[in-house]
Amino acid sequence: GGVPAFDEIRVADIKPALQSGMAQQLAAIKRIAANPEPATFENTLAALEGSGRALDRAGTVFGIYTSTLNDDAVQAVEREMAPQLAAFNDQITQNAALFKRIEAVYDARNTSGLTPEQQRLAWLYHTNFVHAGARLDDAAKAKLSEINQRLATLSTSFSQNLLADEARAQPLVQLE
Repeated sequence: GGVPAFDEIRVADIKPALQSGMAQQLAAIKRIAANPEPATFENTLAALEGSGRALDRAGTVFGIYTSTLNDDAVQAVEREMAPQLAAFNDQITQNAALFKRIEAVYDARNTSGLTPEQQRLAWLYHTNFVHAGARLDDAAKAKLSEINQRLATLSTSFSQNLLADEARAQPLVQLE
């Protein structure tokens, strides 16, 4: 959709936009996971690919603000949203019903007439979900989510502290 209209975006809009995008995507994930039809590429992976457009748009603006237009207000939003976004991602990758559908598409990838690109996407989703803990038991999933949220918080603190240190640094050599 082109470049975001930065002149129309306020920092106060970022958090609600991210939260709204997360809610919309979770609703889409719930529909995909609860679909009573057998899992196919179209009703599972293509549907997953189509979910989250609002969050993608809000996340793009958020990423630009936190990497280039970063001030105290943006940093406050980043500190609050980083663990929420980590927990959100875990809600998706740890959704057992969704993973079961992904695994069904993955298991049938060589016999269901998928194109090479679709087979690759099936492999990618399956692999990413497994690496993100989809096969863990509930207790391990909860612990992993706790760790992911803590890492998001620490990573945000580290990057914000580094940015502050760089802003305070004096150049070693004066250029003329």
